[in-house]
Amino acid sequence: MPTFFVETENREMVTIKKQFTFLKAKYTIDAAGLEVRGNWWDMNFEVLQNGEVIGAVDKEWFTWGDSYQIEIMKEEMEILLVALVIAIDCAKADQAAASSGSV
Repeated sequence: MPTFFVETENREMVTIKKQFTFLKAKYTIDAAGLEVRGNWWDMNFEVLQNGEVIGAVDKEWFTWGDSYQIEIMKEEMEILLVALVIAIDCAKADQAAASSGSV
């Protein structure tokens, strides 16, 4: 199953893993000390650390290609939040390619 790892400063911070299901793709996000709340597959979610919102992500509609608005409340989490968005976008692209039969 495809697995994506997000590392910052040589530490694994987030794992996005595809689960085996028969009907529909299901992914889980395991983020050390972080909680992803909302619809992360549609890129509309908040990232919390110890119950505090540290970032928010919203997909920009009607743009050329995929564009996302990332609001960062804790500057030291900037790299992790951007990497998380890139990893989710990559997982979505892989799923779309698999669904269409192309690689």
